[in-house]
Amino acid sequence: MTRADNVLNMQITIANCMKQEWGVDYGIVSDLLDEYDLLSYIDICYEEYNTMGIKGILQDLKSYMDAAKGAV
Repeated sequence: MTRADNVLNMQITIANCMKQEWGVDYGIVSDLLDEYDLLSYIDICYEEYNTMGIKGILQDLKSYMDAAKGAV
């Protein structure tokens, strides 16, 4: 598999975990992915995320979104 295939698999897995862990529906997950461009962020963080568990990844995404809210 190519890196792009692996990134796509990770993005799908993370989206499913966001739904389950955060107790939201796929509509909200989709909105968050779009609003914060999380698919691109996951691609950028792919190598680092391979060394982290899902709880750490979700915490990083929350931190990223919180930081983006404060952006000017």
